[in-house]
Amino acid sequence: MEKNNDQHIIDGIRNRDDVAFKYLQVKFQESIRLMVFEMGGTQEDAKDVFSEGLIALIRLVDQEDFVLNCKLGTLVYALCNKKWKQHLEKQIAVRNYHVRKPEPSPERDFTEDVDQQLYQEIFWESFRQLDQVCQDILDGYLKETSPKDIAAKLGYSYGYVRKRKSMCHSFLMKMIENHPTFIKIKQTELTLDME
Repeated sequence: MEKNNDQHIIDGIRNRDDVAFKYLQVKFQESIRLMVFEMGGTQEDAKDVFSEGLIALIRLVDQEDFVLNCKLGTLVYALCNKKWKQHLEKQIAVRNYHVRKPEPSPERDFTEDVDQQLYQEIFWESFRQLDQVCQDILDGYLKETSPKDIAAKLGYSYGYVRKRKSMCHSFLMKMIENHPTFIKIKQTELTLDME
C-alpha cells in the first residue's frame, strides 16, 4: 500500500501537482528540520535544505529512466542529508580559505543515516500516540500555521492553543525519550563515547 502511495506522489511530482508537494512538506519537513538542527543548523538552514532537497527530487523524478526502488521518505531524507552535508562542506571550505589551512573532510558515517531514520520513525510513532487534540495542534505548528489560525480551525481560543501546544510538546518529548529504540540508541552512543 505504501509503495502505491509513494508512486502516486511520484506521479504527482511529475505532473507538478500541488497536493503532492504539500504532502511532502507535511510528511517530511519536520524530520529534515530535526536532522539539520541536530547537526548545528538553524530554522532557515532547514528550510533551505528542504527546498533544495525537493528540487533535487524533482530533477531525479523527471528523468525518463527514474524508478523508485526505496521508500519515498528514505529518498527525500537522503537527498536533503546530501544537500546539508554539501552546505557544511562549503562552510568548511570558506573557513579554510580564510585561514589558509586545509581541514580533512569528515568521513561519511553511514550509522548517522540509520540513526536519523530511526529518530524519524520514533518521532512519528510517538506523535501518533498523542491524543487527537495534541496531534491537531502540533500538526498545525509543524505546517507553520499561526496559532490564531490553528485556534480558529479547531474552535479553541488562542490562549488555549498556545498552552496546550506547550503541554503536548512536553508529552511528545517524554514519549520520545522513553521510547525503547531511542533509549537503545542513546545507550549505544554513550558506550561508543566511552571507548
